[in-house]
Amino acid sequence: MRIGIRKKLIISFFSMLILPMFAVLVTGFNTQNTPAVLTVVQIILALLIPFCICALILGWIISSSILKPLQELNLATKKIKDGNFEFPFNYKNNDEMGDLCVAFDLMRKQLKMSLEKQAALEYSRKELIASISHDLRTPMSSIKGYVEGLQDGIIHDRGKFNRYITVIKNKTESLDNLIESLFQYSQLDINDQKEAFCVRDSKELLETVINPIEIEFADLPVQLEAIKPFPSVRIYANENGIAQVFDNLISNAKRYVDENGTITIQASVDGDYLKISVKDNGIGISQEDLPYVFDHFYRSEKSRSRHFGGTGLGLAICKKVIENHGGKIWAESMLDVGTTFYFTVPLAHNQK
Repeated sequence: MRIGIRKKLIISFFSMLILPMFAVLVTGFNTQNTPAVLTVVQIILALLIPFCICALILGWIISSSILKPLQELNLATKKIKDGNFEFPFNYKNNDEMGDLCVAFDLMRKQLKMSLEKQAALEYSRKELIASISHDLRTPMSSIKGYVEGLQDGIIHDRGKFNRYITVIKNKTESLDNLIESLFQYSQLDINDQKEAFCVRDSKELLETVINPIEIEFADLPVQLEAIKPFPSVRIYANENGIAQVFDNLISNAKRYVDENGTITIQASVDGDYLKISVKDNGIGISQEDLPYVFDHFYRSEKSRSRHFGGTGLGLAICKKVIENHGGKIWAESMLDVGTTFYFTVPLAHNQK
C-alpha cells in the first residue's frame, strides 16, 4: 500500500493535535488529588512532549521526503546545465517526490537521446556537404577542362571535337542527376509526404508500378522477371514513394548485371508486412561494404566503382521512403553471384 507525502503530513499534523489532547485527558484523570501547581506542570508536559515528538517526526518527513529529493533534483539540474547526463537518481521512494524524480530521470534520458540524435544529424549533415562538394567538383573540373580546350581553339579534328562535346554532355547529365537526387533526398527530410498515403490493394499497386517498367525492359537485353500473381492485401502506402524505390533498386541492379542478366521481382506476405524483393545476378557486393550500402555517399571507392555508382543517394532515398512507410529495407549479397534487396511495408490493419 502506498502512503504518499500528503498522507504522511496529514497524519503528522493530526497527531500533533490529537496526541497532546489525549495525553492531557489521561493526565487529568490521574491527578485529581495532586496539588494545582504540579497538575499544571503535568498538563504542560503532557501537551509539550507529544507535540515535540510529532514535530520531530514531521520535520524528519519533510527533510527526507521533500528537502532531500529537491536537493537531488537541484543538483541534477546543474549537472544537465553543464552537459552531464550520466548520473543516477538515489531517491527511489514510492511517493509523489519519487514520481517526480522518475519523470525527471525519464526527461534526462530523452534529452540525452535527443542531443545525441541532433549531434549525429549534424555530423551527417557535415558529411553530406563534404560528399556533395567532392561529387560536384569532379564533373565540374572535367567540364571546365574540356570547355577551356574548346575555347583555346586547339581542337581542329571533328571527331575529337565531338568526343569533347559528348564528355561535356555526359558530365552535365551526371550533375543534373546529382542535383535531382539531392532534391529528392532533401524533400524526404523536409516532408515525409504522409498526406499522399492511402490504403491500397497491394496487387493493384504493384502492377501499377511495375507494368511500365516491364514495358521499358521489353527491348533491353537484360531480362526483368516479375513473379505473379502478386499478393492481394491492403497496405497503407504512398504510390509515388514505392515507385521511386522500385526505380532506384531496378536502375541500380540494371547497372551491374551483364547483357544476359536477370532482375527478379517477388512479393509475399510475411506476418503483418508485405515483403518485396528485387534480385539480380550481377557482380554482387562484398560483405565488408554490405552494412553501409544505404549510407548517403558511402565513401568506399571499391564499392562505388563496383556497385554504387551514380550519385550515391539512390539507396539512401530508398531507405528514407521505406522508413516513412514504417517498414524496413536491407540487402543480401555475394560477390560474383548477385544481390537481393528486400523491403517491407506494413499491412493496413497494422496502422493507427
